[in-house]
Amino acid sequence: MSVLARDPVMLSEHLPPDVDGPVLVACDGAPVSSEALFNAGRLATRAFGGPLQVLGVCKPTPGVAAGMDVLPVPAELDEARRLSMVEDVRRAISISAAGDPTWTVDVQLGSPSRLLATEARRRHATVLVMGIGRHNPLDRLFGTETTLATLRESRVPVLAVGPSFPTNPMHAVVGLDFSVASVQSARLAARLVAPNGRLTLVHVRPRFEHPSADWQAWDADYGRTLPPLFDQVRAQLDPPDGVIVETVTVRGDPASSLLSFAQQAQCDLIAVGTQRHSFLERLVVGSVATRVLRTARCGVLAVPSA
Repeated sequence: MSVLARDPVMLSEHLPPDVDGPVLVACDGAPVSSEALFNAGRLATRAFGGPLQVLGVCKPTPGVAAGMDVLPVPAELDEARRLSMVEDVRRAISISAAGDPTWTVDVQLGSPSRLLATEARRRHATVLVMGIGRHNPLDRLFGTETTLATLRESRVPVLAVGPSFPTNPMHAVVGLDFSVASVQSARLAARLVAPNGRLTLVHVRPRFEHPSADWQAWDADYGRTLPPLFDQVRAQLDPPDGVIVETVTVRGDPASSLLSFAQQAQCDLIAVGTQRHSFLERLVVGSVATRVLRTARCGVLAVPSA
């Protein structure tokens, strides 16, 4: 996702339809994060419909090196660990005020990011709800954080929340570059905002510092394209009754400008569209969605491009 549009373009009239599938909540049974995850899951089911399903992923135990050979781990050991996580997840649901014992619980063995992304797509999930954890510098460098790794593989929107994510978000900020993915993120965010809340559409323009007449003319043309583009997006939203939709334009670096605005606004949720990047691009530059997810002090909704 890039909040910065190099050249403003007209919006496609054929946005992807909303999916009436389940809300998939990724949970490993840790009580410290379960309350916020389940609250976010309930919020998503109210907003989008569909059942709530809880999915846990248990990493297989690596084989043990013995000389030149690797001793395989008995299958019974991993199955015991999987069943233990099932009990942990059910226990977390039962002690959480937001939990519901009728929710389906599934725990599978595999790579968390790959399996979560695959299952979300296979089940035609409307959104995948995950937690935002603490990350060390090596995780950030190599992209092994589970939520970020899942986001990079997912074709389903990811709602990442921290422990303080509110039950009823009152203010969502959308990074809007007028791409299909960013417009879809605005549509979904509009439905997550509580009645009488606010949805702020933020477009980050290039920082204009060139003195030539040609560049000044281009910048003026750029500015004139923005009001009709904002109007097109507003016409495609379906916010709850009473939600106020605002539009804001700022200048600067896409990620830092969006984060700065969101922090000053003390919003509950930042929504962005995501684009596909190579490993080298992520390593050297990073995407706006990655920087937002790592830095935001609120929940993040990331919607992948088609």
